[in-house]
Amino acid sequence: MRLSAKKKLTVPILARWLLCSCLALLTGFSAPQTQALTTNITAVFNPDPANPQVNQFKNTTPNSGICATYPGTCIPRGYFSIGFGGFQAISQTPILANHANVRDGAMFKVPAEPRPVQVVSASGQVAEVFFSISALSATIRTRDARLIIGMPTAEHNYAHSLLWGGRPWGWNSPVACPRGAGMYAGTTFSNFFWFTPQPVSCGFPPAYEIDWLKFDNISVSYLMTAPDPLRMETGTYSGSITYTAGPGEDFDFGDNLLPTDNSVTFNFSLEVQHTLRFQFPANSLRVVLNPAGGWQQWLNQGRRPQRLFADQGFSLSSSTPFSMTLQCEYLMGTQCGIQNPAGHTVAVETRLTLPNGLRDASDRPVERQQLSTTPAVYSPSFYVDNGQAKLHFEIPRDPMQSMLDAHSGSTYRGTITVVSDSEIDF
Repeated sequence: MRLSAKKKLTVPILARWLLCSCLALLTGFSAPQTQALTTNITAVFNPDPANPQVNQFKNTTPNSGICATYPGTCIPRGYFSIGFGGFQAISQTPILANHANVRDGAMFKVPAEPRPVQVVSASGQVAEVFFSISALSATIRTRDARLIIGMPTAEHNYAHSLLWGGRPWGWNSPVACPRGAGMYAGTTFSNFFWFTPQPVSCGFPPAYEIDWLKFDNISVSYLMTAPDPLRMETGTYSGSITYTAGPGEDFDFGDNLLPTDNSVTFNFSLEVQHTLRFQFPANSLRVVLNPAGGWQQWLNQGRRPQRLFADQGFSLSSSTPFSMTLQCEYLMGTQCGIQNPAGHTVAVETRLTLPNGLRDASDRPVERQQLSTTPAVYSPSFYVDNGQAKLHFEIPRDPMQSMLDAHSGSTYRGTITVVSDSEIDF
């Protein structure tokens, strides 16, 4: 009998969240412009034999922003940052001291609620990602804080603390926007990094009037939750989401600070790389069916066999669903058969046992399940690496009796091809 496996590839995804933020020092002042910002997010899934039950995408987006500038701040905390490039929010009128309405001064509100994003593979398979902004960081840029508060010789951190009424943005934050990491200030700037668990306004009024102010080097952290990659086919999935920017929009910096871009688009590229591999021992493509204990019990003792059978083991690695089906030289219903020179044909039951982690279409373990010419689908609940599987071939008692009674001494042969295919339509 001949065993073969057809290789293509298809299947599953999980979810993972990535943090991002960014800071730097910029100088200058410019009026808001109407334009659109675009940034790219990339991630890849490939099964890890060392962690077979971890089904997550790995972020491959180039690190930018504060975590590229200050890796010592981010790496111990597990933060990842993505910067907004030249995106700024710039005040249009002076910011009054102790103003009552947060929208009149330095503030921001981001789209913190998860939003669905469709990503589509080249073959047209659609998956849904949920995406939200989980933190924002930036550099507040103003005129020299020491001159604003009238203390030209003050230490710069102290000057910024007084400017904001003892609440410097790098070390303090509103309760609704918890501080992510402590940031320092210079004479004309102050860095901050705040989490955004809710879509609420985040900001403080100054204790002194500020004639101009802007947010530079804005960057964000984000949370991305994707489907289980083990349920996605191999390939690259692409999609995008666009947020508006401006007063009352998705990225909202109040009524005084206007952004230089009126929208922010995130482009997604998620790559799924699956594994499907069958390995059979050498010289395993010829299978001989025998009774239990061999033929000697019948020849020497006259004990008729109860069945003819043989098992063929193989190893299997899979991170993707696949189907298995039979192709037969001698077809008998939905089963394959073997035939003697006289043309007598008997069916061979071909059964399958798969390792732990692979389940059938009814989510049951696969233990001696019968294969047929109708494809049966099996799916991994986690990455199976080099698991041990078996094919079981058997001629039960009744058809075997017909072989012994009417065709004793003849040889039966036939080819049974077991086809594995990972191109599954979900």
